[in-house]
Amino acid sequence: MSTYWREQFENNFIPTETKLGLDEVLQEAQDAYLGWLGASLMAFKGEIEPAKLESLDQHYNGEIPMRMAASDCYDYAINGRLKLAKDGAEQTQMNDNWGRLATVVLSARPAIEVFSPRVRGREMMLPKGLEHILFHALVRARLDLDTHPKFANEEALPMFLSGEDNTGYLTLKEIAVLGQMSERAVRNAAQPAAADRLHTRKEKNQTVVDADEALRWLKGRRGFVVTRAD
Repeated sequence: MSTYWREQFENNFIPTETKLGLDEVLQEAQDAYLGWLGASLMAFKGEIEPAKLESLDQHYNGEIPMRMAASDCYDYAINGRLKLAKDGAEQTQMNDNWGRLATVVLSARPAIEVFSPRVRGREMMLPKGLEHILFHALVRARLDLDTHPKFANEEALPMFLSGEDNTGYLTLKEIAVLGQMSERAVRNAAQPAAADRLHTRKEKNQTVVDADEALRWLKGRRGFVVTRAD
């Protein structure tokens, strides 16, 4: 994810303690795709003609793949499950799925905000939950790239995840995202008097937690599941 989009997501769009269900995310994946198509037609044709929308949809054949990619993203972000690619064909398919999801999610908000498309009788809303899940997956990848042995083989991972910067640490907000808890709760846990203290340090102008310490602490949180990659 570009620096611009990461800052937009982290600073403006992500309430860390949000808890999302799979059905909600799958519906948003479908709507984000249709909203993206509808906004594209409005941008270049001035209106959404149903026949052209259906033709474009058939050309891309994107609803089912979008839902499948969103399901994989949710399973990794929330449940900690990631199926690794075992050969070149699986790697290509994985990269296509995650790349398609990322492209639509990063494009849907500005497209929907500008054009407010109405598709198949419904106004398309901003995909806030889908944005959250995608960001959540990226934060988990930052942790796993530093701490999970199977993430050393980047060819088995989606490029969208393996391209994350593994700096060796997480911010307090990133830890809050992974724990599905408030940032304030994480800050309280970093206080010297906390029962299970989260040990922090300074990195330039921000408070951070080394990856191994972040994983140790998160293992004790109800909202976090350790990653299982196979």
